[in-house]
Amino acid sequence: MATLFAAAPVDAQGSLTLRDRLLIASSPSTEAVARMLAGGFADRYEGAQQPHLEVAGTQMGFDRFCSGLGPETPDFLLVTRRMPRTIFEHCEANGVSDIVEVRLGYGAIVLATRRGDIAPVLSSRHLYEALAAERTDGTAFSGNTATNWADVDASLPRREIRVLVPDTGSGLRAMMEDLILEGGCREVRPIRLLFEAAYRRAKCITLRTDGHVTAVPSDGLVAALLSAPPGTIAVMSIDQLLRSGGNLLPLSLDGVLPGPASIMSLDYNQSQTKYLYAKRQHSQTRHGVGVVRGIRELLAEATSEQASGPGGYLTGSGLMPLSPADRTAQRRIADRMTLRSR
Repeated sequence: MATLFAAAPVDAQGSLTLRDRLLIASSPSTEAVARMLAGGFADRYEGAQQPHLEVAGTQMGFDRFCSGLGPETPDFLLVTRRMPRTIFEHCEANGVSDIVEVRLGYGAIVLATRRGDIAPVLSSRHLYEALAAERTDGTAFSGNTATNWADVDASLPRREIRVLVPDTGSGLRAMMEDLILEGGCREVRPIRLLFEAAYRRAKCITLRTDGHVTAVPSDGLVAALLSAPPGTIAVMSIDQLLRSGGNLLPLSLDGVLPGPASIMSLDYNQSQTKYLYAKRQHSQTRHGVGVVRGIRELLAEATSEQASGPGGYLTGSGLMPLSPADRTAQRRIADRMTLRSR
């Protein structure tokens, strides 16, 4: 275990820093990565408290991170969307000018079935229509009564809808909601006509509770699918699928089969890149006192092989590692705390 605070400067009041632990802002779809990283950081560095985690929507996370400098603002931001130039300029306008950006890896949510099972060829729209609590006839919403895939689309087989999904509150559930359900309902006209964004999202992600959809703890999805009736489909991370020992197979979604190549190229629509942002200014000292300690150390931990490399502990959150060359490049950025340019 490394020692983080061995030679810490002390101000006149005896305080090492303006805040005693790191603050990480995270979007819901990166929450699992953020929690594992916070735990790994605390385990690695003696004397460091586990970072505090704030979870909010991506835009709110950008707003919090860019709101300014000081102990009341986050030191880190973990999201699945690269900071746009307009947000970067907003940060600069509020004095947040020294931003370090590293890519941690990829995330992907996939459909899986047991080897040998026959499964339908699905789109995100099919998944939304099958799983949603309500469907629309083009004007009004009513309870979802589809029992077979053919009830969703006549081109699909007449087999019972049985889908296992990650439990509410998990990072994988957030990914499913963002990348499958919201994508699937995007072109549903009655939903597009809803003015309030929160109400629109609720119509997209609220699932039926009549037995055709079963929520399972994220770490139990593989076992649940292996013991489920034939024809059951599960929504899980690509990492879970790859670690199933060949017992599970991925299904194409929106015409693309998920795999390392299609995920890294982002050709598979249900994939995303995980970005970690850090305020280098929070690690700098004022009269020997910084905002918080550990900025450089958490960056080093996040880009280390034991965290984000193949078999690293962050793969347990569904993270898919970058290529070896990309991982080396991100470690170099973290070690040098290289600033992002416009």
